[in-house]
Amino acid sequence: MRIKQKRAIRRMRRRHQRAWLVLDSVEGRSKSECEVMDISHDGARLVIASGLTVPKRFGVALVPNSTPRECERVWRNGEMMGIRFTEPG
Repeated sequence: MRIKQKRAIRRMRRRHQRAWLVLDSVEGRSKSECEVMDISHDGARLVIASGLTVPKRFGVALVPNSTPRECERVWRNGEMMGIRFTEPG
């Protein structure tokens, strides 16, 4: 039996690198460290802190103190989260 691929484009690069979620809150912007498991031009799969509340739209900085790339949460299962970039990178 063949499993149907849900996404049109497979992840291009497997990575295990640090990144930072940039979240807007009442107090301003806050950062939370995460890990990029794999990434493509359109999105990525991240490992995040289990108790972290992540809004639908937020930013991801792949380099410390860089301008975050805007994205949206597509799915989440515990500490794993799939995102789609909403602006070209």
